[in-house]
Amino acid sequence: MELDQAGTILVLGGTGTQGGNVARELLEHGHRVRILTRNPESAAAKAMAAKGAELIRGDLADPASLEPAMQNVSAIFSVQYADPYDQTVEPRNAANMVLAAKKAGIEQVVHTSVAGSNLFPRWDKYKYLVQTWDNKYEVEERIRNGGFRHWTILHPCWFMENFVEPLSAIMAPELKNGVLLGTMQGNTPLKLNSGEDTAKFARAAFENPQQFHAKDINVASDELSMTEIAETLSRVLDKKVVFETVGSEEARKRGMLEGTVYFMEWLEEVPGYGFDLEDTRQHGVALTSFAEWVEENKHRFVIN
Repeated sequence: MELDQAGTILVLGGTGTQGGNVARELLEHGHRVRILTRNPESAAAKAMAAKGAELIRGDLADPASLEPAMQNVSAIFSVQYADPYDQTVEPRNAANMVLAAKKAGIEQVVHTSVAGSNLFPRWDKYKYLVQTWDNKYEVEERIRNGGFRHWTILHPCWFMENFVEPLSAIMAPELKNGVLLGTMQGNTPLKLNSGEDTAKFARAAFENPQQFHAKDINVASDELSMTEIAETLSRVLDKKVVFETVGSEEARKRGMLEGTVYFMEWLEEVPGYGFDLEDTRQHGVALTSFAEWVEENKHRFVIN
């Protein structure tokens, strides 16, 4: 049985990259959307309200605020904030969400995690990265075993939005000067997806809960090396962009987030996140290639 179009879907992270895309996708296809936000007066929140979303003040860290947010809600889109300075935040907030959702009788949760979180054994080179994946997996297990009638876990890869502001400031800090840098080799395959890709899968799951029930889905719409990414940016934007392989210390000095440096080293050992693009394509959701996405988002790139 498909999700009742009149049912309200609570979107967590509705003012961010993934949640914002999901909220817009759902609204555009006739779903009622409620967004949990700590600041309903923010520009991002007001923009979502203008598109038809209902705003409700709340915080996953405050369990009492979740009860009114979940009243008369049929399903939840869950994206959990991973605080790079306090790794206890993500699992704690997720536990609050699952408890409140069960109490409210919510039947479906679509949760977005990260590709690689369900790969074992854990890569033990950096404690920070291992803890990040352990947290992701702990959250997933709470949802899988939460007693929900329907659940789906999405595993997105490298976001195309990492190449535009605000994420590019820490993920591609020299792109404004035409340089991509990282510890990966130039020919190492990297799977890519956009926030819109997550949104399309989320809507498909909400509209076809039985079909997508108990599924862990790797989300990716393209696979390119960093050299090919630079070449695509150069061609589509008509700007010269090159990729430089650098050491981990130099990457940090040049502005790359430390966690990203670690992650690139993992990607060198697990090229392509360890799965095949056909894993994603089998679900029949139409996704957008990197070149298409860059073309659609030309206005968001600032390259000197």
